Amino acid sequence: MKKMAILFICLFTLVLGGCKEEQQKPESEVGSNGEVMEVLSHSTLTKQNALSMTVHHQIKGTNIYMECIVTPNFHFQSTASGKKHGEGQVAVYLDNKRWETFTSGAFILKGVPQGRHEIKVKLLHNDRSEYGIEEGFQVEI
Repeated sequence: MKKMAILFICLFTLVLGGCKEEQQKPESEVGSNGEVMEVLSHSTLTKQNALSMTVHHQIKGTNIYMECIVTPNFHFQSTASGKKHGEGQVAVYLDNKRWETFTSGAFILKGVPQGRHEIKVKLLHNDRSEYGIEEGFQVEI
């Protein structure tokens, strides 16, 4: 009788294990109109203030999707409440011209002109002075 109960439990577990719903694929794996051209990661570390910035980017059409991860304990701030270590924004430069300043770690550069471009990302304090941490890379649209 015990063997029969154990066998029943095992079969029941196998049946339940096989009846899972199909998991959704991440958006990056689902077909879309845009084709992914590049996904790269860059990292800059400054011992002086112990912050590290990693930049990921992905190209879709004429847009560049970017993510800046600044560690440890960095907070993106939209208010210019003075210079405070561990708070600030990022400034993005396209071909040495300031494109825009962003107050979040993920953002999109929309409508980048066709061709080869140099992108530079600089980490800024709340008062827009530079931390001295920057990352540069090239893209082709």
